[in-house]
Amino acid sequence: MAERKGLSKKIRFEVFKRDSFTCQYCGKSAPEVVLEVDHIKPVSKDGENDIVNLITACKACNAGKSDRELSDDTVMAKRKAQLDELQERREQIEMMMEWQGELDNIRDQELNSLVDYVNSKMRGFGINEKGKKDFRVALRKYGLSEMLECTSISADQYIVIGKGDKEYDLSLDKFISYIPKIAASRKSMREKPYLMDLYYINGVLRKIHGRQISGAVTLLEKAYLKGISVYELKSIALDKQSIAAWINSMEALING
Repeated sequence: MAERKGLSKKIRFEVFKRDSFTCQYCGKSAPEVVLEVDHIKPVSKDGENDIVNLITACKACNAGKSDRELSDDTVMAKRKAQLDELQERREQIEMMMEWQGELDNIRDQELNSLVDYVNSKMRGFGINEKGKKDFRVALRKYGLSEMLECTSISADQYIVIGKGDKEYDLSLDKFISYIPKIAASRKSMREKPYLMDLYYINGVLRKIHGRQISGAVTLLEKAYLKGISVYELKSIALDKQSIAAWINSMEALING
């Protein structure tokens, strides 16, 4: 005769989860009833503490069963089917974890490739950990190919060659910070082709007034989406009115 051993809390929890915290004899669930773990084949008849031999029972059903062995094979079949399903879920989770690990490795390789390329544009300087973290986020949004191209664009526009160390250091900071900004801008222009014209108008405004007008592109886009043509928006920008007057003109078009 097998010696009765206490069931661990972990095993009891696994059995309750598998059986949805429901008595498999009467169908009552917690907290309506107090649940216990019953042996399908009683310990007194050499039943083991294996999860296949364990079933959820309410206290009343378990007491009424005593040490009688279940003769209904459908209960065992049900337990076997549930265990098979549980095992399949576990295997799929393991496969998903393996797949996620492979994706993480690919992302690490992409980040390393991007960092190496960015570093190659700077004379003996390298990206710090914060920069790497920012690039990892940008890679998820824009992809490696786009980030490499934006690195080349930013290097051509912002790295200053032939000036003092201070100017060169400042240009490197701008070069690095503008890589994801260029990627974001290119993505916006692919999704909204008209932004190219609006950015041009914004450049005209900046040249006329000698500084960037805060929120200018947003105002231009709102006006464009209200049906104001690019030609008309250009004409208003070239009127050389004051910044306040230009803003009032745009708001009148938007709210008109």
